[in-house]
Amino acid sequence: MLGELNISRHGGERIYLMTENMTKQYGFRDNIFWIWALTFLLTIGGDLISFIPINYTLFSDAYTETFNLYITFWGIWFVFLIAILSIKDNRYILEALKYRKNGNNIKNLLIGFAAGFVMNGACALTAYLHGDIKLSFANFELFPILLMFIAVFVQSSAEELICRGFMYQRVLHRYSNPWVAVLVTSLFFMALHLGNDHVSFFPLLDIFLTGLLFALMIHYFNSIWMAMACHTTWNFNQNILLGLPNSGEVSSYSIFVLDTKHDANSFAYNTGFGLEGTIMSVVVMLISIAIIFYAHKISEGNKSL
Repeated sequence: MLGELNISRHGGERIYLMTENMTKQYGFRDNIFWIWALTFLLTIGGDLISFIPINYTLFSDAYTETFNLYITFWGIWFVFLIAILSIKDNRYILEALKYRKNGNNIKNLLIGFAAGFVMNGACALTAYLHGDIKLSFANFELFPILLMFIAVFVQSSAEELICRGFMYQRVLHRYSNPWVAVLVTSLFFMALHLGNDHVSFFPLLDIFLTGLLFALMIHYFNSIWMAMACHTTWNFNQNILLGLPNSGEVSSYSIFVLDTKHDANSFAYNTGFGLEGTIMSVVVMLISIAIIFYAHKISEGNKSL
């Protein structure tokens, strides 16, 4: 069913989806508010499962603490996959997660990884050149870093599974206008961060725009893999590579260490929230969204030749 939804965004196939939505009977469980509530409850369930105590030390106490900060999002994957696989009406969502030649492919995965690194790198470089942050090298060990990257991928992809996997596909399945799904999931993504430390207007605006960017990757490129990858390298770059706060969360393990005695608030850095929630990050997100629109326009132009 997802394949029908995906191809319906282009050309005459859109008519089929609109006709299907007009003739199909929808119940209370297809209401946006119920989808919001269900997604929230499943997220809470995933968090609770993640609290299962597992006592171990991996490389060092600092490494283990940071690793657990990210790897515990396995609970989100577990709960949402159970909800998708065990409920027949949700199984079409699984198709959005699978490999597809035109969508979830290696090319889009690598584009996502590169985009997240470049976007966050641009913000970090600006903050560094402006004198807002001072970094010192701590350590680099290949295997622990690779393992940490996997843990960050688990966390970042779990958030994408929540918003752009489960919720996006449920809303898109119900409404013929994909922009409803784009907007609703971006607002929900923002709401997930309301409890973060040092949250304020600009961080919330930035997170909303980030959610918008990730949703557009799925809307235009049909690739949640791209969104997962971009999300991963954004978080990994600022939190594990550079040792900066990740949405207000500071890790105890990183390759570089931030000198917190000399960091400063500016248009490019927020001492509490990090690179996110700044004018610089908002501008980067807006430029990235514009690039997504432009890349899609070029892609559609090439198809028509």
